[in-house]
Formats: sequence, C-alpha cells, structure tokens
Amino acid sequence: MARTSQTTQAITLSGLVPTMTEPVAGQGNGDIIDTGRVFLVVNNGSSADITVTVITPVQIDSLDLEDLTVTVAAGATEYIGPIIPRVFAQPNSSADAGRAYVEYTGTMTGVTRAVVSL
Repeated sequence: MARTSQTTQAITLSGLVPTMTEPVAGQGNGDIIDTGRVFLVVNNGSSADITVTVITPVQIDSLDLEDLTVTVAAGATEYIGPIIPRVFAQPNSSADAGRAYVEYTGTMTGVTRAVVSL
C-alpha cells in the first residue's frame, strides 16, 4: 500500500459534518494532506491506543526537526493541527510539494479520520 491523497473538507459558517474514512497503518503508508489552516480529526473507535505521526521534513542548522507524534486514546477523538507549511510541507523537489505526510500506527479497525480546514 502507499500514501493516499486526502480531500480537505472546509468548515463553513453553516457548519461541517466531516466525512470520516479509515486510514491505512504502517510506515510509508498513510495520508498525503494539505497544509495551512488544516486540521486532522482522528476518531479512535478501537479498544487500543493508536499513534498518529505528521512527518516534518524540515532541518534547522543541519538537524532534523522531530516529527509530530500524537497518541489517540481508545475511544477518543483528537484534533491535530494546524498543519502549518513551514514545518510539515514536503519540499519543492517532492512530487507532493507543499503537502504533508501522515502515518498511523496500531490497529485501524474502528479508527476514522478526516482533514478539515478553516
């Protein structure tokens, strides 16, 4: 499996009920999402904690910036973000320039996610 491009759903004045779908777990799998005023909504309907990692391709003075890692407890919903470009956007040399990579670790049965923007 490979990374999957996710559609960003805009929050409007009249509201948003986001369409939530199941992610794919594993390193090198996961999502490609927009950056900016964008949030990742993760609903963990499973019976175990999962880990969501937003990859940071940024280096400062030749040192890698640490990835953003969030543990989503069993039964919890987390809003992760904003996914700001200067930290999370893939470089211009990438086929996914300006977008972010997200990976999921754990059992994804019962886990859903959506990408929303303001």
